[in-house]
Amino acid sequence: MLAALVTVVVNGSFVPSVPVAALRDAHVVGPLGLVARFAERVDAAPDGTVTARRGERVCVARPLAGSDPALVAIAPLARCLGGHVAWDDRTKTLLLAFGGPVEVRTLPPYDPNAPRAVPTTVFTPEPAPPTPRVIATGSPRPRRTAIPVTPSWPLVSPAPVPTPTAPRP
Repeated sequence: MLAALVTVVVNGSFVPSVPVAALRDAHVVGPLGLVARFAERVDAAPDGTVTARRGERVCVARPLAGSDPALVAIAPLARCLGGHVAWDDRTKTLLLAFGGPVEVRTLPPYDPNAPRAVPTTVFTPEPAPPTPRVIATGSPRPRRTAIPVTPSWPLVSPAPVPTPTAPRP
């Protein structure tokens, strides 16, 4: 059976989920990650039941048979947790509204509850000490570097000067 995709809006904000919420057998179903956006805590028991908590309210639901990942009916859980549920059939949108103060959260990918790494010391070697300079004392020593004999620039050779020749005897 082909399921229609559904948009879920919680307290006026669009809530994306993977997999997306869908309409199956006249019920909007979604993954546990979607439930975690309006419940304070969501636990999955080994027997397959899902427990959602919001404040003092605790609700238990069973996921759809054969769904992987687990998909649960969203509207009954939202009602049980004290939310108001509205359905717009034209736009296929499920509207959930919860009373009380609205909690403002930082948008993903930053998660303030994620474990943080403790800063570590990075080993940076110090530069080697400079080579000590030679202090010359006494008479200067001869230079041992080869000195080129030919200059590195072109030389113009002078024109040959004619030498006077003496008459031959």
